[in-house]
Amino acid sequence: MTIAWLSGGGGASGALSPAERALLDAVAQGRVVVGANLPWPSHPGTFRPGSLTVASVRNGVQFWRARLSKQYRRRVARALDALFTASEPPLLLVTGSQGLELLRVAWPLLTASTSGVRVAALGPVAGPLPAGLDVFVVQSRADRISRLGWRGAVQVVTAGRHLDYVRDPEVADALRRWAATT
Repeated sequence: MTIAWLSGGGGASGALSPAERALLDAVAQGRVVVGANLPWPSHPGTFRPGSLTVASVRNGVQFWRARLSKQYRRRVARALDALFTASEPPLLLVTGSQGLELLRVAWPLLTASTSGVRVAALGPVAGPLPAGLDVFVVQSRADRISRLGWRGAVQVVTAGRHLDYVRDPEVADALRRWAATT
């Protein structure tokens, strides 16, 4: 059993932030934690905090590339296929912000089995989901970004802001309850 993180924020190294890693560790409940973000390199670099402005621009570029570039969608699908194939089911995939959009646009291109994949989205910004992609959604009532960018169902509502999900104990508790149902 495996748990992994998918968001647009990992940068080229694929390293998780300390808060992302701590959240996955808190939810893992004996599962193997994939210690990297997209594209899930086997040896991610060291996480280096960057400017919020630079990260926001990078995320915006990734979001639009995912929507507009077939080549980029194929690259994301190849990375997801590799993760799905290498992971012992069930794979719990926790997405942050635009991570659900990356998964959504790659979903129709996947060749690996998705039967053991369960998805939780934290503050998602994504279009309508394709058939077969069921998601447990956590959204904050104060998260204007996600409230504008997600029109689907929400299972848990919290009090934080868009960048607070990974540090919010209420989110960790909700994810532990969700993970326990696998």
